[in-house]
Amino acid sequence: MLNRLHDRLGLRTTPPIFFISACVIVLFTAAMGLFPSQVQGFFGTVSSALRYQVGWFFTFSVTIMVIFAIGLALSRYGRLKIGDDDSEPEYSGIAWFGMLFAAGLGAVLMFWGVAEPMNHYANPPMYGTEPFSDQAAVEALNISNFHFGLHMWGIFIVPGLAFGYFTYKRKLPPRVSSAFQPLLGDGIHGPIGKAIDIMAIVATVFGLGVSVGLGAMQINSGMNYVYGIPMAGWIQAAIIAVVTAVGLMSVLAGMDKGVKRLSYLNIVAAVALLVFILMAGASMSLMRGMVESAGSYLNALPTLAFFNDTFGNGEWSGDWTVFYWAWTVTWAPFVGMFVAKISRGRTIRQFVVGVLGVPSVFVVIWMAIYGLSAFQIDRAEGTERSMTETIVEEGNVEAALFQLLQNFPLFEATAVLALVVITIFFITSIDSGALVMDSMASGYEDQGPKRQRVFWALSVGAVCAAIITTSGEGGLAALQEVIIVIGAPVMLMSLLQAIMLFQAIREDAGTAKPIRTRQWKQVLPVEEYHRRAQEGSTAVDDFVMRPEYEVGTEPEHNTHQPRTWHWQREKEGQPVLQMALIGGFSAGKTTVAQAFADLGATVVDNDEIWAHVLRPGTEAHDEIVRMFGDSVTAPDGSIDMDALIDLKSNNQAARTRINELVLPLVREESRHRGRRAGPDTVLVQDVRDLVESGQSERFDVVIAVEAPADIRVQRMVQETGMTREEAWERVDDSSSDDERREIADEVVVNDGDNEYLRAQVQRIWDEYVVPAVPEIVGEKDAARE
Repeated sequence: MLNRLHDRLGLRTTPPIFFISACVIVLFTAAMGLFPSQVQGFFGTVSSALRYQVGWFFTFSVTIMVIFAIGLALSRYGRLKIGDDDSEPEYSGIAWFGMLFAAGLGAVLMFWGVAEPMNHYANPPMYGTEPFSDQAAVEALNISNFHFGLHMWGIFIVPGLAFGYFTYKRKLPPRVSSAFQPLLGDGIHGPIGKAIDIMAIVATVFGLGVSVGLGAMQINSGMNYVYGIPMAGWIQAAIIAVVTAVGLMSVLAGMDKGVKRLSYLNIVAAVALLVFILMAGASMSLMRGMVESAGSYLNALPTLAFFNDTFGNGEWSGDWTVFYWAWTVTWAPFVGMFVAKISRGRTIRQFVVGVLGVPSVFVVIWMAIYGLSAFQIDRAEGTERSMTETIVEEGNVEAALFQLLQNFPLFEATAVLALVVITIFFITSIDSGALVMDSMASGYEDQGPKRQRVFWALSVGAVCAAIITTSGEGGLAALQEVIIVIGAPVMLMSLLQAIMLFQAIREDAGTAKPIRTRQWKQVLPVEEYHRRAQEGSTAVDDFVMRPEYEVGTEPEHNTHQPRTWHWQREKEGQPVLQMALIGGFSAGKTTVAQAFADLGATVVDNDEIWAHVLRPGTEAHDEIVRMFGDSVTAPDGSIDMDALIDLKSNNQAARTRINELVLPLVREESRHRGRRAGPDTVLVQDVRDLVESGQSERFDVVIAVEAPADIRVQRMVQETGMTREEAWERVDDSSSDDERREIADEVVVNDGDNEYLRAQVQRIWDEYVVPAVPEIVGEKDAARE
């Protein structure tokens, strides 16, 4: 059903991931509109427990990720490239940093650059520090740098490295699930992999929604300061609508024309505003403070990295650090993939230094200029405690930047510039987020239909507007509660990504010097592979459906073996590809099976397996005879299979009991015969009852063989001696073609001559067998020649 809806809407994505993610987002938006108090109450209860009871988990996890990234960069693995060994960076250093800053940091610095230092200056969390003291000012800058420096980027860097490695080195689909390939193997395409991607997409939508919501509140506050426009939820919703609309235009323009150009523009404008405050303020004092705050931050970093406000019952840590880390980690799938995309061709060491170090240096400069300027205004005669009153006592944090600018010359001009910078930051967040979410849902980087990217951009605006308009004056608190709940599972997932990344690097690099890595084949999602195969015979020559590396590119010291699909099959002794044939009575499965056998496949007849597991002398045989007696027994004591089929067709209770007894034995015998066939074979099994047994996942390809009902009846009359009434009864009692099509990957229509039937079989062989096992196909062709 999802596939039909997907095709009808003109989409090109993975239907379960797209529609389930969309459903979660729509349901949340609807629930916030219909039951705002209940939804907010639920998120408030859960977020409170996460903040104050398990906040230590967030603190510890982020510190571990920073240590992991630095350790990896300093190790011999730091020389590995994100991409092929001979790849080169696509973007210059300036363009690279501009896009990093715009996507991951600029928006939050504009919001919290003044508000955060002032809050900790007035309410210092460190034990024994007096409010408004010089020590409080130093610690306020330390904490602000901690929240937006190395640790914030440490949250981005692990997913970024994982995305970069698995997408461009192992050439897996650009999805979060791809990072779990060392653990899941081919299961990245299965239910667990889809669940991971759905969670990542939903988290990204909520993370971006919270950011845009904060931006809308800040823009509204700036308009209030400059033009007297009131602070109101409907105005913020209108701002969200405008930002989303402009973001849509940038989304449709693409990465290079949209995101890149806006990032250039914004980084220049943000730096210009920063330089203006530096030059218009106490420049020499700010320069001294900048240098001093850098050293103080590094000195305090070990303490802050593990600080949990133990003697304050974790309240400060829960209100600040836990919120930041939970919020940031929801951005991690989006920013990680975005950063990986623009960092292709750089080494892991360059990636860590660039992504972890350069933004942190910029943060120290930013916080020193804005934070120290705010302290000076708050201490100056005539404006004493003015910043504290607005930001801390009134809680109007969104007005912090504009109140600061009001104390400098050219207020109206700088306020308008600030509004433009904030707006563009959130536009770039929406457009880059929509492009990344579309890639995660689709599983490939080529641009899909524009309507998909439009949907993801609109979903961010919808979630944000739903929270803002239903929360009233508590909009900021509601945003924080939602994001903490969403962030907890994503944080755990990020830790697991670090483990998976290290495992993959060890598998590919071994222990040789200089490092030689496995070279992986480009993977497409199954549905996209099939679409391209249908579009042209050579469209899939460079792709595979399952993670696999090029044989012969293993490292010299092959100390770790990737759990690829082919390797698992070889280890288990199972055929490298297993195909199931299903179809109604006399639909032509036997003829199709013979066509596959002629191409080199090993064919197993399911009827013969049933006869084997029910042979006289077995417990299954005796139990069937005990249950149903002579009605299913042949004169020689064996089970009359036709009689057993008739019994199953006419009696639901009998069908259930027979399936419960026999199907497990049939499955075990099938696995035994698969192992006996060996790993270098393609196995085709004629399977009965696959629809009702629900075992289609055991097979790599399920092929439904169909024929018109009247042709099947005619064949049964001619081949078995049935009357037409008996034949029609059997056709009516069996599974319908629609039911079989639901679980089938391919359909063979047997309503023509043998040449037409074999042409269909050849197409399936070329599409599934040749790309998956080319070496086996080559051996079979050579043997025939």
